[in-house]
Amino acid sequence: MRETASVGTRAGTARARARALAGAFSLLLVATAAGCSSVDGGGAAASCAVKEIVLGDSDLRPGGHVQLSVDWMTARCEDTGGTNQAAEDVDVTLTSTAGAQRYLLGTVEAASGSRFTVEGTFDLPDDLAPGGAVLVVRSGTGEQTGAELPIEVAAG
Repeated sequence: MRETASVGTRAGTARARARALAGAFSLLLVATAAGCSSVDGGGAAASCAVKEIVLGDSDLRPGGHVQLSVDWMTARCEDTGGTNQAAEDVDVTLTSTAGAQRYLLGTVEAASGSRFTVEGTFDLPDDLAPGGAVLVVRSGTGEQTGAELPIEVAAG
């Protein structure tokens, strides 16, 4: 009887270990599938990161200009190990919140460089109303990645 109890205890312990290992492996699979691949040690693929418009030397008034750049403008979020492709046909628009008028400031053929950057200097229309506006940079292809930035247009 004692030998049977010992075999039963060993079998129970082996089953418990197997369940624990299976649980740990399942947790690892879920964590790996849910996260983005790392870029420069971070927790998310850069192509999946929120895009941010960075303004350079700009003259935000009617007839002025806006200088901007946006990194990681890729055709799609490659968080499963795919190869990043540059976003193409990227429109730069400005929508005046006062008059709700939308202006196409320009189109960039494709993002470039190792950080898939869209950049340029774009003229602002002469009839742009002073006040609030939203600057938008958006790809016309792929997942149509983009970024928005509220700005304030000064009086001319």
